[in-house]
Amino acid sequence: MRPNILRVKFPFFLLGAVIFCFSACSDAPPPVETEGPPLRTALVHAHNDYRRDPPFVLAHKSGAASIEADIFLRDNELKVAHSSIELKSAPTLRDAYILPLAEIFEKNGGSVRANSGQILCLLVDIKSEARPTLDRLIELLSEYPEVFDPSRNPLAVRVVISGNRPPPREFSQYPSFIFFDGAALDYGPGELEKIFMISFRWNRYSSWKGRGALSEKDRRRINETIEAVHALGKPLRFWGSPDNPETWRLFAEMGIDYINTDHPAECAAFFGIPGA
Repeated sequence: MRPNILRVKFPFFLLGAVIFCFSACSDAPPPVETEGPPLRTALVHAHNDYRRDPPFVLAHKSGAASIEADIFLRDNELKVAHSSIELKSAPTLRDAYILPLAEIFEKNGGSVRANSGQILCLLVDIKSEARPTLDRLIELLSEYPEVFDPSRNPLAVRVVISGNRPPPREFSQYPSFIFFDGAALDYGPGELEKIFMISFRWNRYSSWKGRGALSEKDRRRINETIEAVHALGKPLRFWGSPDNPETWRLFAEMGIDYINTDHPAECAAFFGIPGA
């Protein structure tokens, strides 16, 4: 069984595995009225989702294709927080994400959204030491194979490790249900197989703040990066980028795959993405 692939009006890159998109449906909210040509539907990445109260719920209801959670390992528990000073009151990853996802999968017969073929990415940004934190995460995910293991369920959540990661030469040592967020273009073939997406800091490529025209120099640099990432068969995300409709439109027009946003509901509505 293969997930639905969104058909777009201009060429999209080919992934070696599944393309993580939403299928269209008749009751989708209308897109925000904007000038210019019709937009392809981009993939919404809910940045720092754990800071919402409650976490997960809004991003899921909005139709986000990717949701980000920062984690620390403390006393054998995975706590969801951006910094260590927040840990005392921080929820656990199990309570904030794992259990809600398990309940949704049970309700929907093994998928994150009933009858859609949607596949969700859970981007886990490790803030504590990489190896022990990842080992504990693997233990936790292994309790729910129908939710997090694609070998058991093709519609399982793809868990993607960002932040503190083991060196790429060790990627292949981790279970098949663990993927990684890439941060370079020179991975070896075995390493690349474990890369789910590639993410770069925006200000490495441009100082554009989301208003006015992007310079031709920056546009060329960004286009070259998009082409290089897509040539590897991977989707691209920029983090630390401007976050407004003008940026969302530009990124979609340029072919940037995941739109990094702190406003998932508004961004999803902008692209006409159906919610829960």
